[in-house]
Amino acid sequence: MPISTLPAGPAIALVCLLIGFLCHVARRYRPDPALRLLEIATVSAAIGIPLVVMRPPVPDLLAIPVGNSALMFSLALFWQAACQLNGRPLSRIGLVVPVLIWLSLCALPPFRHSFVMRVEVAMAMAIALVVLARRQLIRLPRETRARQMLILVSGLHILSCVGRGVLVALPSLAGWVPLMLASIPFEMLTYIVLWPGLMLTLVAERAILEARAAALRDDMTGVLNRRGFWQMAEAVPDRGVLLFDIDHFKRVNDTFGHATGDWVIRHFSMVATAVVGGDAVFGRIGGEEFAVAVSGLSPDALGALAERVRATFERTPLSGDLLATVSIGYAPATIPDRPLGEQMALADAALYCAKQRGRNRVEASPPEGASVAGVPVGIGRRAGESEESRLVALNAVMADPQGRA
Repeated sequence: MPISTLPAGPAIALVCLLIGFLCHVARRYRPDPALRLLEIATVSAAIGIPLVVMRPPVPDLLAIPVGNSALMFSLALFWQAACQLNGRPLSRIGLVVPVLIWLSLCALPPFRHSFVMRVEVAMAMAIALVVLARRQLIRLPRETRARQMLILVSGLHILSCVGRGVLVALPSLAGWVPLMLASIPFEMLTYIVLWPGLMLTLVAERAILEARAAALRDDMTGVLNRRGFWQMAEAVPDRGVLLFDIDHFKRVNDTFGHATGDWVIRHFSMVATAVVGGDAVFGRIGGEEFAVAVSGLSPDALGALAERVRATFERTPLSGDLLATVSIGYAPATIPDRPLGEQMALADAALYCAKQRGRNRVEASPPEGASVAGVPVGIGRRAGESEESRLVALNAVMADPQGRA
């Protein structure tokens, strides 16, 4: 190898150690297991790179087995770090096997003394580890730019290893081998340094995305909070809206304590989530109030969905003397592209009406331009209740809603 490349080894090792230090600092603020693996990987690369690129004066007996083993271990750590980012468990066997294979082959004199054989095996092992890491990166969420860059870098790394293997294997290209050897330090600078650097960036981007997602979730129930519900519900086409309010919730808190009240809220959240299904947008918009936005349901189907939630919650056992029910108001998608705020106001007025008329019932908002006779009957309407009396009560609440409990 040309002497001019000797300073590259310590320089690249220093950069690796710097990135490892950044991983160590980041791990103190975010205890991500992937960061610990990246920290170890950069230290391993900082050991292996000088041994490989500084031959001579580094003897082959040290550079070939130890230097390349350190680099294989570093690539295996990058693979396992990608697995950790994907939520997969750490494979200690996957970390050890590449190193053991290389050391076992180096114990064989024919392999140790064959430059072509060493390069071919090293490139094959590097390609296998990079492909495994790339496979995990592809499975990560697509929102992060660092993920896209890592996929690109890993693809270029694979092509580089394939090209080096072909260059060494074909005698007709032997004249290019010295140039290939001289370019190894710069290739390592490109890939061995970019891998941990981009992975560190990926961890930071994921932390930002998780923080943004957490800002849209309710801590107690895990469903969307008011902001998250509003953002997602606005994007629902042909949207029907349901509003829920747990009946006499203040009485539950005063009688059984706030811990029981919290449990009732979580219980209703689980019941409603199971009934409305995963296609609906469901969130807790405040206190004991919840909302659902669902697409493509007719007024009758939307009312039937509300009734299923009410009935399921009513008959689901709680404990002892504790009984809980829910009042529901809903507004079907009667006008295309109606602003969510207007639709929520209609559903809220229907919910107030349900509270005023006895609770534990479902009420629908009146359709646009409907006459008294044309207003649909609330699903929770009691026997003998007329359409006219229901509409009068609903209009009164819409004009001057009172508090509910």
